[in-house]
Amino acid sequence: MPDMTLYRGERDNVWPAPAVRLIWGGMTIRDPWPGARLPNQTASGAWSALSRAISTGGGDLAAFSRGLRAAGVPHGLNFARTPVPVDPDCDHHYVVTIHHARTFLLRYGGVGGWTLGEEVPWVTDPAPADQDYVVLNGPSVGRSTVLGYGHFRGTPEVTLFTDVPTTWVTSVNGQPIGARGVRVLTDSALSEDERLRLTKLRRP
Repeated sequence: MPDMTLYRGERDNVWPAPAVRLIWGGMTIRDPWPGARLPNQTASGAWSALSRAISTGGGDLAAFSRGLRAAGVPHGLNFARTPVPVDPDCDHHYVVTIHHARTFLLRYGGVGGWTLGEEVPWVTDPAPADQDYVVLNGPSVGRSTVLGYGHFRGTPEVTLFTDVPTTWVTSVNGQPIGARGVRVLTDSALSEDERLRLTKLRRP
């Protein structure tokens, strides 16, 4: 299966710097849906929440997509599908790779809510996408550790509802993660005030 590359910029006044951002195993989400937390995340719980959220909004995928992209949500992280010009308002620019990614259409299953539709070949190139889609790294939700919502309208983007492991972070500001690039601190290096301030991002 091919890999999917994603791009995201973050500001220091909203998110901690990379050395701290990645302490707890990756790019964590402030208020993740059930099952979406590192280190033992699965897409199943988040899928149930996603299905409910779409249905609660009336089942209008276009409206749901606009809501996710307008100002972001605490249970997700927005990424661009294609390289974007460096945003001077962002302090840090992340490149993330989802290995063995797969993309599926969404289908309404009636009383049971939303289900996966047919698999579509939009992993490496979002240009052919003609409707919103789901991003997984397995053949089914139950066998995936990532859950994303792909937006086809406007600039191609994906909202991830699962934490992003550090091993998926290809680079930050053009540098790799590790001794020759971005050195990630440890939780013990933080002050008690910092730990309290970052409580929602911390993981076991």
